[in-house]
Amino acid sequence: MVKFLKPNFLFLAPMAGFSNSACREICREYGADGVVSEFVYSRAVLSQAEKIMQKIAFTQSERPVGIQIFGSDPCEVADASVLIEEKLSPDFIDINFGCPAPNATHAGAGSALLKTPDKMCAIVKKVSQTLKKTPLTAKMRTGWDSTSIVVPDVAKALVDNGVQMITLHGRTKAQGYEGDADWSLIEKTAESVSVAVIGNGSVEKLTSSQLRSSACSGFMIGRSALGNPWIFGKVRARLEGLPEPEDPTPQERASLALRYAEIMASGKYLGIDVENLTHAKVQIMRFLKNASGFKKLRVGLKNVNTLDELKELLCEYI
Repeated sequence: MVKFLKPNFLFLAPMAGFSNSACREICREYGADGVVSEFVYSRAVLSQAEKIMQKIAFTQSERPVGIQIFGSDPCEVADASVLIEEKLSPDFIDINFGCPAPNATHAGAGSALLKTPDKMCAIVKKVSQTLKKTPLTAKMRTGWDSTSIVVPDVAKALVDNGVQMITLHGRTKAQGYEGDADWSLIEKTAESVSVAVIGNGSVEKLTSSQLRSSACSGFMIGRSALGNPWIFGKVRARLEGLPEPEDPTPQERASLALRYAEIMASGKYLGIDVENLTHAKVQIMRFLKNASGFKKLRVGLKNVNTLDELKELLCEYI
């Protein structure tokens, strides 16, 4: 049972290279009810490499937090799940059946498993039987392509094999992140299974009436939250039938960009410190994207490598 779940729960989606601890912490502060880690390969988890374990480490302020893993071997995924349970005690462990990226599909995992529902069921059955107390959840897409839609039937099968919550991205693997998410399939699935379904896919485009009438227990927001944690407040307002909050000011954007950089440079991220913000620049730029004078900021950010240089660049806003 996913005990922490409440009606209209808002999750930050797992996004490789983006939903790190700093991003998750900020999104929790700005209205996300829960977060999910970047996904990690089950075999890599078993290696316990420092870089991998750092990806799935989290702070207590991020809770409720889920760790997402992917893999194609039931025993391997189960062993990785137990290791995570014992070392980190997350609020749930999520198995990725939806990622369309080659590093997942070429390993026979992620959305590649949508072609073999029996294997999906074998994985969740093994993991659910192996975990001691942590709820098992799954994130999936509607199918491999438009000719092979697998929901709601496969969603029901996953529940029968131990999944306690399903996040459904309303696109096929073939769509990637293009085109419209099929919310009719998401709603049909939510009405068909006995566990909570979290709707995912262009949630930010849904109207207040669509959100409030949904059969979903909650919603997961991904790319539209990058550099824009204010989206959670906007979606929450729609859910509650309230006026949406005003867009953040340039000062608010600049202050949060700096805060993100400070968290990233705190010393807990490999290869990133006060003297090297190279790997954090993409995310920093997203925070500033809609600020006035963005073009000038973007040019200046290319030459920024330290926190002091970033502060100097943003001084006219902060």
